[in-house]
Amino acid sequence: MKRFKDSLKERIALLRLQQGDSEAFGFIYETYVRQIYRYIYFRISDESAAHDLVQEVFLQTWQYVADRNKIDRIQSFLYKVAYRKVVDHYRTRERQASLIETIEDDGSYAVAPDHKELEVHFLRQHIKKLKQEYQDVIVLRHIESLSIREIADIVGKEPNNVRVSLHRAMESLRKEMESRETHS
Repeated sequence: MKRFKDSLKERIALLRLQQGDSEAFGFIYETYVRQIYRYIYFRISDESAAHDLVQEVFLQTWQYVADRNKIDRIQSFLYKVAYRKVVDHYRTRERQASLIETIEDDGSYAVAPDHKELEVHFLRQHIKKLKQEYQDVIVLRHIESLSIREIADIVGKEPNNVRVSLHRAMESLRKEMESRETHS
């Protein structure tokens, strides 16, 4: 019942937003800012850049609505914009160099990390070694807990193609982790 109430509040806020209500935008921002930040940060591992990209996501959303464009599902729309911002972020840098640099420069676990932090760091390193497409579906499905249909909408693919990509991504991740363990 709680999810239904939340969903109803979000739909009402979206309708109000599309009528230019800035308070409705504030509600949507507060509802989704942490999720969008978490998604972006997990993908780029740069706190400052993640904050900047989150602001760009919400600014682009506001501009999109101000131009009288219609949004059907706000969560999917926000993730789609965030997804594109992450892709653009990597396009401006050399992809391989940025992934290696991000992994090497990530010093957030240098001082007495607990076991959970080490696991997250370890997993992030392995995910970042996968193809971009595989990184996207793994993060959206297993970190952000989005449905296959929502992921399909965000990445612009059919749900069956997303399922196949997710299966292949998980297989690649498993192989990557196994090969790392045998070389350690």
